[in-house]
Amino acid sequence: MPNKNSLSFMYKHVLNALILVTVHTWSFFESVLFVGGFIVCLMLPVVWPMKFVYIVLWLIVFYICSKIVGFLENYRDRNKNR
Repeated sequence: MPNKNSLSFMYKHVLNALILVTVHTWSFFESVLFVGGFIVCLMLPVVWPMKFVYIVLWLIVFYICSKIVGFLENYRDRNKNR
């Protein structure tokens, strides 16, 4: 049974490292993606009303990604306190 504990220990550290990398990568690219998404939506070769639809869709996708990363960061902070 000690082997199971070492695998669990390794799994937790690998998971925490992946979450750490994901959170810091997101915080690094967050502003570039936010502004860049708007610019790309405005540069699309479609009629003007569709550009606004794409901007709203981009905001929804960006908000969902931010919430997921925020959840991962809270999960990491909760497990760090244990």
